[in-house]
Amino acid sequence: MHAYRIEPCTLADAPALARNNMSAFWTNQSWYLLWPKGTKLDFLIEQAAERIPNNLVRNRETLRHQKAVDPETGALLGYARWKLPAGYEGAVEWDGSQIADVSEEEKRALKERSDAAWWEPISMNEIDDCTPEKERLLAKKPYICE
Repeated sequence: MHAYRIEPCTLADAPALARNNMSAFWTNQSWYLLWPKGTKLDFLIEQAAERIPNNLVRNRETLRHQKAVDPETGALLGYARWKLPAGYEGAVEWDGSQIADVSEEEKRALKERSDAAWWEPISMNEIDDCTPEKERLLAKKPYICE
């Protein structure tokens, strides 16, 4: 018996994804420091739950979303987002993990809901040396198996 099952995410997963992701990142001191002093975990979870549905439907051509669930209870245990490399837009790789499309009207409503949520981390771009290096390495070749 497997300890977990991998499934595609749905918009209905937003509250569980928010609790899972924010709680996991909150244990990382570097991530914790991104938020203004006094920011509470429960508040971030609430705000993330408002933002996640929009994040799930953005960039459907290249993003794939998967969750690990308890096979007996269906409870969410983990989350992964995968970005297909340039040139694979709309490809069938992991098409089962591509979030279901929604109408343009629903996309607008999800974006408005996301934009209304509070999300004001402290910028650390000036001290993050990893991003330029990551971009340099990823530009060298596609990192996906066919």
